[in-house]
Amino acid sequence: MPEKITHEGVVIAVDKNLVTVKIEAASACGSCHAKGLCNMAEKTDKEIPVKTPHASDYSVGEKVHVFLMSNTGLKAVGYAYGLSLGVGAQAFIIASFLTRNQLVWALSALAAIALYFIILRLCAPRLNQKFSFGVEKITDSL
Repeated sequence: MPEKITHEGVVIAVDKNLVTVKIEAASACGSCHAKGLCNMAEKTDKEIPVKTPHASDYSVGEKVHVFLMSNTGLKAVGYAYGLSLGVGAQAFIIASFLTRNQLVWALSALAAIALYFIILRLCAPRLNQKFSFGVEKITDSL
């Protein structure tokens, strides 16, 4: 079963179906395999909007856990690095069959990767549904 990647945060806004949580990057973010997805390594404070039908259960100032399932983080890494590498390699190989000019091979690979990331960016609304964060109250278990 996939484990949860969690960050502790504070609720800063509550809307109808949206809870906005402010989290602070911890030193452990540097070794986290999903840091590329949540961008926590880039800055110390991050506001994360979390869609939830239970938004009314949360209040501003409340401490919560924001989480992402580890398998979801691995999928994001696959989309960002694995597939882009495959697209670039495929374009490089196809160009090598079409011409002997190595500069064209390299430019074809770079252009294909750039096009891949443009398409990925255009698909962001759909991908955000797959890679969404969850929120849960912190329970005191003494």
